[in-house]
Amino acid sequence: MKIAVLATLFATCSLAQVAPDTAKREIVARFGEEMAEALNARDTPKLRKLIDIRGLAARTGTFIGYEGKEHDDFVRGFARTGDAHIDAMVRNMETTSGIAKFMRVPDKNAGHALVRLELGQSGFDYLEFVVDTKGKEPRAVDWFRLVSGELMSVTLGGMGQLYTTEDPNLLGRLFGTQMVGKATLKTLHEVGELQKQMKFAEALAKLKTLPEPIVSSRIMLTIQASLAVSARKDAEYARLLARLAEKYSGDATAAFMLVDHYFNKKDLSRILSSLDTVEKRVGIDGVTRQLRAAGYYTCGDFASALKFSEESIRLESDRMGAHDFRGLSLVALARFEEAVTVYRDIEERFGLEFTRDSFADPRYAKLVASPAFKAWLK
Repeated sequence: MKIAVLATLFATCSLAQVAPDTAKREIVARFGEEMAEALNARDTPKLRKLIDIRGLAARTGTFIGYEGKEHDDFVRGFARTGDAHIDAMVRNMETTSGIAKFMRVPDKNAGHALVRLELGQSGFDYLEFVVDTKGKEPRAVDWFRLVSGELMSVTLGGMGQLYTTEDPNLLGRLFGTQMVGKATLKTLHEVGELQKQMKFAEALAKLKTLPEPIVSSRIMLTIQASLAVSARKDAEYARLLARLAEKYSGDATAAFMLVDHYFNKKDLSRILSSLDTVEKRVGIDGVTRQLRAAGYYTCGDFASALKFSEESIRLESDRMGAHDFRGLSLVALARFEEAVTVYRDIEERFGLEFTRDSFADPRYAKLVASPAFKAWLK
């Protein structure tokens, strides 16, 4: 009897320990769904309710190293202008026709909500929100961005001070050097003003005048690469990524940005290595599997491209890009009847209508010449 009683008590204690975590996960999952809905609706007032700007300010101030009154003053000042960061999120969604999707509450942390962003030609990003569930409503006090490899509080505490600070010691800690003088501060202030005016090419040119080792630091190379994208300077973007890969290929925070570089170089091993790093951070989903399919296809391994495109579709059947890579892989493998079945399915699934002109690309030449294609589109 004693054993039975002890077993019952043990089970009750176990439930008591698990239940709060389960309840927290449910709260955080609802938060993630609301966050994705607000981003998709470009609902700025809703986002301001979901994001605790003062909480983010407190974490940012702590990262910078402020204490006591200095920390309190920083939080008050940050809170007055903090909504600009929310406005920037909405602007980014609008300019890229972005789509947000709540993915999951990570297994290792019941207090985080992972949201994926699909940003048109600007690619993908993942935001992992740090959710405070202690108040009446759950609110995000910070978030990790895969594209930067850092928490927003770290970005704001470092790069966020980049264009405004008068403290060379702060920038010295950021860049890992004591070689920060008045000329560097002046240049960075000028770059900040140019970015506000959306003069991205001029801002990029100005940054390139900074001294070593600052101009070749990971942070500065990342900023320059982002400016090159905004300025539509593809050759400069490629050059900067090559430099980033040369110096920081082993840095997990640079993994996602370097995927583009390895695609351009058709370096399959490094593509896969970078995607391994990404999947360790955000998990496996339709996008990461589609990127693997694209990597294999780009490098000529069509059987593996087919395998991962099908896995992407299994995970998320609404990914048209994955269906397209499936069709392309079948064409490259000369499995034309199956390819035609895939393209007919794409038509029905996504409300499209293909013509012969849709397959003018030389990659489809053998498909177009096949009996299966001729029987479909005469």
